[in-house]
Amino acid sequence: MLYFPVLAGIGMLLGISLAGPPGPITAILVQRSLKSVFRGMAVGFGAMTADFILMIIITVFGSVLDLKSYDRYIYVLGAVFFLYLAFRIAAADDASQQSSKAGSGYLAGLTIGLVNPMQIAWWLTAGLSILQKFGIITIIFLFVGIVIWIFFLSELVNRASLKYEHEVILGVRIFSISALALFGILFLFLGITAIV
Repeated sequence: MLYFPVLAGIGMLLGISLAGPPGPITAILVQRSLKSVFRGMAVGFGAMTADFILMIIITVFGSVLDLKSYDRYIYVLGAVFFLYLAFRIAAADDASQQSSKAGSGYLAGLTIGLVNPMQIAWWLTAGLSILQKFGIITIIFLFVGIVIWIFFLSELVNRASLKYEHEVILGVRIFSISALALFGILFLFLGITAIV
């Protein structure tokens, strides 16, 4: 059996690897962090709550139901939601409107997390196997890793926006719209392809 520090380290690295890659959650977290570190963190904690809910659902029902059979509908639902968010941000006139258009912090993160095909797929594959192989200690520290990433990214974006306001706002807007639109188109394609 692996020692506690090793299990904890594996968990934190997995948490950062789950939360870190660019995607819909990162796009909205970055967008909200422009105005306030706490707004950015609220998105992250909403998404982390979605991770916890997905973990429970997959652990409880994963062995009873074929959850993968619903992939196609999850992809289409996620795609529509992400394209809608990209449109809302693109339609905003200034940074404060962009931030409010992105959603309402915690609920935005929770909603995005629950319809994010990447997040769901991660828990159906890697998350479930990690829980079975390493146990609850690694999963607990996975969430610690997510918290570390949420604090780090929110603080980084907010500090950068205070120093280089206009450049950061423009960069974040381009990044957010592009990431949401690209993932929306990709997921729509994957969902429609699976249905037909």
